[in-house]
Amino acid sequence: MKINISIIIPVYNAVNTLKKTLNSVNNQKHQYEKKIEILLIIDDGKNYKKIVPKMNKNIFLKFLKTDGIKTGPGNARNVGIAKAKGNYIAFLDADDEWSENYLEKMYELAKKNGITFAPTRVYKNNILIGKFEGKEKGYLSIKDIGEIPCSFHPFVKKNLIKKFENYRSQDVYNTAILLNKKNKVEMIENEYYKLNIQNESVTKEKGFSIKIDQVYKKYQIKSLKLGNLKVSKIFALRRIKNKKYMEWTKKNKKGFYEFISEEKNG
Repeated sequence: MKINISIIIPVYNAVNTLKKTLNSVNNQKHQYEKKIEILLIIDDGKNYKKIVPKMNKNIFLKFLKTDGIKTGPGNARNVGIAKAKGNYIAFLDADDEWSENYLEKMYELAKKNGITFAPTRVYKNNILIGKFEGKEKGYLSIKDIGEIPCSFHPFVKKNLIKKFENYRSQDVYNTAILLNKKNKVEMIENEYYKLNIQNESVTKEKGFSIKIDQVYKKYQIKSLKLGNLKVSKIFALRRIKNKKYMEWTKKNKKGFYEFISEEKNG
């Protein structure tokens, strides 16, 4: 059986969200002659088989386990990449969703360019709190990754995908590496990746900003050593943005995405 697309979903503490995430794939308006596998990479040791919905024709669900508990989304994604059979790789988190034409549009652009991205919309309690996309309409550049501090998940030809780090924000670093040799990448329009902020979101952890600054510094230094100056610069920009957020939180009790939405909207 030839698989066209592999969708990699790291799963950790997702009992209350995974079904909705999978249904956002089930509800895609794409042509089902394309064979799709969804790789659920279980990183918390739980049994999710009883809560997953019945998947549509030609969507095959596979359960994989990491070699421990809470090994991190980077490691989980690497496990998925190693097992993926699709010519193209898509990424989705176990508490997020895709808009209904996301998959079809991403697949068509990835076939054309090898890689593509979608705008990210951030929701909290089903209320939209921010829209994020490249500064140039219809494109995402590496500069955008420094100036727009949210995640953009690639839809990419398998031979182009890079191994993920095991630190925080490994998805951001991976995207930066993918964009490092390109001036810009074409994005889909009108569809989006839906990032759902949970009450227990990692951005609300005590000391989150300090921890994220430390990992940004690691990526900044690593990129310098590798000669990836553009990547190093974006993490320098993200550290500046993070410092502004730390100052902002002294007067506001809202979260990180509320901060960047407020800043974006002036």
